[in-house]
Amino acid sequence: MKIKCTIILLFISIQILSSQISAVKDQVEESYEYYEDAIQDEFEKYWQQEKILALAKLCEEEGLDKKQFNALLESYIYSGQEPIRNEVFKCLDNRPSILKAREIGERIISKMKEFVQVFVEGMTG
Repeated sequence: MKIKCTIILLFISIQILSSQISAVKDQVEESYEYYEDAIQDEFEKYWQQEKILALAKLCEEEGLDKKQFNALLESYIYSGQEPIRNEVFKCLDNRPSILKAREIGERIISKMKEFVQVFVEGMTG
């Protein structure tokens, strides 16, 4: 009789635990969905801030007008067409000498492409 009672109690306990596990599982799934959205939102805010900081750093390093360069960058992102060096030179605070123009223009265009790869294509790819 004692063994029979123990077995019945064991089965009842298993049923109770099973229903509790199901409830906990549902709660975890609901929480995950909520936190997944919150984490995604926070990451997007963080990434946007990093993008702004990287653009500011690039403009400072190269002596670019931030507003003009951002417009050129947006045009490049939208059209996919690489800007010509003269468009880049219009963004510079000081136009480079003829001897340095090619080197500086190519360097800035290269940095522009890298920026787009990291902050635009890297987020959608």
